Amino acid sequence: MFGLHSVFLQENEFVQTERVRIGEIPCLRMRPKGVEINLPTVVYYHGWSSNKEYQRFKGMTLASFGYQVLVPDAIHHGERDPIPYRDAQAMEQYFWRVVLQNVEESKGLIEEIINTHNGDPNRIGVMGNSMGGFSAAGVFIQNENIRCMVNFNGSCAWMKAEEIFRKTKGISESSAERGMDLSAYDPMANKTRLRGRPILMLHGDSDTSVPIDSQRLFYFEVEGLYKETPEKLKFLEIPRMDHYISTGMLEEAILWLEKYL
Repeated sequence: MFGLHSVFLQENEFVQTERVRIGEIPCLRMRPKGVEINLPTVVYYHGWSSNKEYQRFKGMTLASFGYQVLVPDAIHHGERDPIPYRDAQAMEQYFWRVVLQNVEESKGLIEEIINTHNGDPNRIGVMGNSMGGFSAAGVFIQNENIRCMVNFNGSCAWMKAEEIFRKTKGISESSAERGMDLSAYDPMANKTRLRGRPILMLHGDSDTSVPIDSQRLFYFEVEGLYKETPEKLKFLEIPRMDHYISTGMLEEAILWLEKYL
């Protein structure tokens, strides 16, 4: 039982939804019904304390526009040994480990999507919200065959985000002190790997969970890399929005996919 979102959400006549396992990763796979050809594919990463089931409606919405959507359960979420998320120490201990695990698993996940799950190898995109936005950014940097990214309420400047977390949430120990080298994966520290690929970032300017500051920093840091194609880098700050995805934000994401995926 995964809660009300899962219990009451109905299938529809346009989108096929199935549970698949890619390697050791449980995923939801959604695609237009009756379509067997390779499709442009979006890998969608969920946030902290969420799971693949809670992203089902978003996935079905994306799939209804002609995309295949894969939503993996992150480690310690969904079917993968969940932890007590409300415990502040759990987030301090596991947040970056989950993000890094998503990044580490991504190459095999994408290869399997292409080889056995009808993903068009030239049209793979990545998307994520909150912790999933952090994950999507890392996955985008580490997999240069990914064509575009949409990032909701996350951060592409990991070291800056951690600095903010430590100040605002009273975290005493850094990731380095916990044995994790974020700089090796930090998208901003590896910005040369962007290679002009399209990035859409959407973030509430009143976000109290993931403050917008680190995403602003990333945007201004990489803006110069997109001088020849400025239309491929877009940062939308949503006025008076906290840590949510609005219908308008989802519509912007779909328009971005239609243009670049």
